[in-house]
Amino acid sequence: MQVRELIVSSFRSLISNKRRSILTMIGIIIGIASVITILSLGDGARIEMLKNLQADSSGQQSTEITFSPSNDAKVSGFNNDDLARIRANAKVSKVTVQSDDHGILSSKGTINGKSLKASVYLATTANDSEIITGHGLKATDISMDNPVALVSQSIAKKGYRTNRNALNSGIEINGTMYTIVGIINNNAVKGEFYNYDVVVPRHVFENSNATVNANTLKLTFVSGTNISKATTDIKDQLNKIGSQHASGSYEFFDTAAMLKGITAVIKGITYFIVAVASISLFIAGIGVMNMMYIAVSERTQEIGIRMAVGASQKQILWQFLIEAVMLTLSGGMIGYLAGLGIAMGISAFLPFKASVSLSTFLLAFGTSTVVGLVFGILPAKTASNKNLIDILR
Repeated sequence: MQVRELIVSSFRSLISNKRRSILTMIGIIIGIASVITILSLGDGARIEMLKNLQADSSGQQSTEITFSPSNDAKVSGFNNDDLARIRANAKVSKVTVQSDDHGILSSKGTINGKSLKASVYLATTANDSEIITGHGLKATDISMDNPVALVSQSIAKKGYRTNRNALNSGIEINGTMYTIVGIINNNAVKGEFYNYDVVVPRHVFENSNATVNANTLKLTFVSGTNISKATTDIKDQLNKIGSQHASGSYEFFDTAAMLKGITAVIKGITYFIVAVASISLFIAGIGVMNMMYIAVSERTQEIGIRMAVGASQKQILWQFLIEAVMLTLSGGMIGYLAGLGIAMGISAFLPFKASVSLSTFLLAFGTSTVVGLVFGILPAKTASNKNLIDILR
């Protein structure tokens, strides 16, 4: 028998037992649909996470370098020379300095003609903590962008000798003049370990300072840059010739390495769930084997007739094996489409879209074929090993 004849004969045999074939296919459909749904959602979640953590909407990637002083001195980790060197890097599209996660940065200024370096807390809400004299920042100061400030006792004493003299006087921070409305404790702390000397409304400070000195440097890279290597090179350069390399260390937290770990965890969880879902494929394979054994038993006379007219054992084996593969492959393709539909439907209610790739299609196709071959080979061998004389008897 030719290959085409084998396929046509196998198809007709499956069609002649539609109900049994469909019921057998259900297990394959459920198994493949479960696997495809899980893989599509897992890949979608992983891709969305990588996109959000590693790149912005334009495809540019950002990292941060922080400066940690070697002692308790309040110094600025970056100056204009540092920024100029980094901006000369062709891989860097943007460089900005910013306050740390607690809204605190180091800044230069003057008070009553005397220069100073201060740790500035940028307030976004009313602030009256650690007040000794005067009053704190009010909600109206924040909302109306009033240039007012709170200063520590030591700064007030440096500029005006006494707290009373400092009240309603001026302090210049990074080129902007603020009116002192309150005096705070010298040991004012934000968070656990972050001391500050001056409190000003954040919006006022940021509006009047295009470039500020701070201990956190944000780097934005052009698309396609190896951000881990590029940032590490910049960090090493700063530790050698940075403005404060002798007063502390410049550090870079490699998010790419973290992302690799997170990706590995997500993949591991996805594959584990897939392995659990694949149990249904094994059960479905047993059903295919059972159906093929029944088919071999019911079609003993057909096998005898084919052998009598010259069909070889190999042709008989391939006929039944092709039937099993056609059955599982049909169920696999239906399960693939069902899995995609389910994944798309679920992702409509999630903050990410299911990811559909060629690999999922190849997985469905390959798995279905393998199940048909593995669970169809024994019934096919049983059919091909039947003895013509025993059949005729």
